[in-house]
Amino acid sequence: MSRFVYFDYRGKFPRSASLPDPPVHYRYLVEVSKKDCDGADRDPVELKRVARSLLHMSLGEEKTKVVAGSAEQKEIEQGHFDEITKAEIYSTFDGSVYRVVRGLDVWE
Repeated sequence: MSRFVYFDYRGKFPRSASLPDPPVHYRYLVEVSKKDCDGADRDPVELKRVARSLLHMSLGEEKTKVVAGSAEQKEIEQGHFDEITKAEIYSTFDGSVYRVVRGLDVWE
């Protein structure tokens, strides 16, 4: 059994003053430790909170609002996570954030 939970976030960044035109597709994977630093198990609400915090630390506030609020987000299995070509963009003891570099088609 995995020590982590994996979240897949997909969508498009809308047009705005700070984001490119036309809208850009995104796909991020967030790996969250099932255990807190004190060894206690995290409940599902805490896992989502940690995932959002990791996104915020790696993407900033504006992009995190879009990504964390995406309708195209789901939890995935470790086997699926392992098969995806990705690049780590942020990591801490709580988990990591990855940008998908292959398979970016958000509708696959």
